[in-house]
Amino acid sequence: MLDVAVVGCGPAGTSAAQMLSRAGLETLVIDRAQFPRVKVCGEYLGAGAVAQLRQLGLDELMASSAPITGIHLSGNGVRAELRFSQPGRSVPRAVLDDALLKRAIKSGAAFLQAHVEDVRSDDGGGLLSLRTQEGEARAVRARYIVAADGAHSIVAKKMGLTVPSREIARFALGGHYVGFRGLEPFVEMFVEGASYFAVNPFDAARANVMVIVRENELSARRNDVDAFLRERAFALSGNSARFSGAHLEGKRLATGPLAHTTRDIRAGNILLAGDAAGFIDPFTGQGVYLALRAGTAAARAIVEARTNAAHEDAALERYRSEMNGELRMRARLAKIVRSVVRSAPLSKRAARNIERHPERAQQLIDAIAGCGPLEPALRIRSLLGLVA
Repeated sequence: MLDVAVVGCGPAGTSAAQMLSRAGLETLVIDRAQFPRVKVCGEYLGAGAVAQLRQLGLDELMASSAPITGIHLSGNGVRAELRFSQPGRSVPRAVLDDALLKRAIKSGAAFLQAHVEDVRSDDGGGLLSLRTQEGEARAVRARYIVAADGAHSIVAKKMGLTVPSREIARFALGGHYVGFRGLEPFVEMFVEGASYFAVNPFDAARANVMVIVRENELSARRNDVDAFLRERAFALSGNSARFSGAHLEGKRLATGPLAHTTRDIRAGNILLAGDAAGFIDPFTGQGVYLALRAGTAAARAIVEARTNAAHEDAALERYRSEMNGELRMRARLAKIVRSVVRSAPLSKRAARNIERHPERAQQLIDAIAGCGPLEPALRIRSLLGLVA
C-alpha cells in the first residue's frame, strides 16, 4: 500500500506531491493528461502564489517570467488603475504545471498517466480504480488520497462530496493571442454584467485572453464560437483599436461550467484540494494561490498524521478547518467584489473613494493577491466607503 496517492497534476496536486516526497512518503501522482499540457486558465500569479512557488524551488521560472504590476479595470463607465504593492507574474500554465510536476518527480514522486473511474474509502485508507491510456485497469491502494482533480472532481463526486450549483452556468473561452499593440504589465479587465473580458500579458504583443459568458450566450453561437469570442472581446473592451490586430496562437480553448461546490473537503483519509475543494469565481484571480495553499497544507497534515498515528485524525481535521475557513473567506471576498463591480452606482462610488483613500484599495488588493491579511479586506464595503 502506498503512503499517498495524489489525483491531479495542477498546482495543488504537484505542490502536495513534492512536499510529501521530500518528507520521505511514498507518493504516486496521477493525471489523465500527458505533460506538458495546454491550459490557459490561471496564468496570472499574485504575489502570494509567487512566494509559494519560490519556496517550491521555482525561483528561476519566477525571475524569468513576465511581471504584472497591477490591474486596469473598466466597466459601468468607470476606469480604475489598481497597483500591486508586490508584483505578480504571468506564466503559461503549460510551463508552470510541467515545472511543478518535474519538481515533484525530482523529489521522489512517481507519475502515472491514467484517469480515475472509482474511489472507495475505509479505515485503512482509500482504493482508486484507474484506467490507463492503454486501456489497462489498475487498482491503487493508499493510506491517504489527495484529490486535486479540478472543478469537475471525479473523486469528490464518487465520495458524494459535491453539491449542485445554484448559480447560472458560465463558461470561459479563450487562448493565447498575438498581435496586440503596446500591452503594459497590467492585467486588463473589462466588465459588463455577468460577462467580462480579461487580457493577461506575457509581453507587449502576446497575452492570455479569456472571455467569460453565460451558457445561453455560448449555446446560441455554438457553431460560430471564434467569431463570437472576437465580437464579445471587442465590445467589452469598448471597441479598443489596440486589440483589433490580435489573432489566436494555437488552439482556442473552452472550459466550464465555472462552478463547483462541496459539502465537505474531507472524507476519512481523503482530502480535497484546489478547485476540487471548491471553485471560486476566477474574476479575482485567486485560483493558483488557493491551489498551492491547499496542496501544501494537505501535505503538512498528512506528514503529521503519518508520523504520529495517535494524532492522525486531529491532523486531518486541522486541514479541514483551516482550508474550509480560508475557502469561505475568499469566496465571500470574491462575491462582494463581483457585486460591487457589476453595479454601476457602487462602481462609481467605490472609484471615487479609492481616489481619495488609495490605502483602502491597497488592503483589498493585497488580500486578494495573497500577500495581505484577509480579515480587514472582508470589510470591503466600509473599506471602499460604500456604507456610512
